[in-house]
Amino acid sequence: MEITVREGSTDPEVTVVELLGEMDIGPTGVDRFHQVLDGLVEAGERRIVVDLAQASYIVSRGFGQMLVALARLRTRGGDLRAAAAKGAVWAAASAVGLDNIIKFYETADEALQSFVDEARNP
Repeated sequence: MEITVREGSTDPEVTVVELLGEMDIGPTGVDRFHQVLDGLVEAGERRIVVDLAQASYIVSRGFGQMLVALARLRTRGGDLRAAAAKGAVWAAASAVGLDNIIKFYETADEALQSFVDEARNP
């Protein structure tokens, strides 16, 4: 799995984490995802979008890492949102009820815009 981190296109205070490929258990999968999310939270990032458009598979521990990051962000006044989940990734996320805890959007741009809209209309 490849993981990239970039600043949000509509708001530089939003960080986008893009997942590409299959997330498995191990140093290049879940462990790396944990390191990335943990590092962002520790660095003071408060608004994160996980872009799943190019993710083809995520092990359940990967979703668990999203929940851990979400909890840590919320205790700091932040949030984590997910975008563009499809196929097996969406099926797994919805099967475990993740979509009832994390806000999912059709595209990363929509997730980014939701942060902008929220800042304008608290």
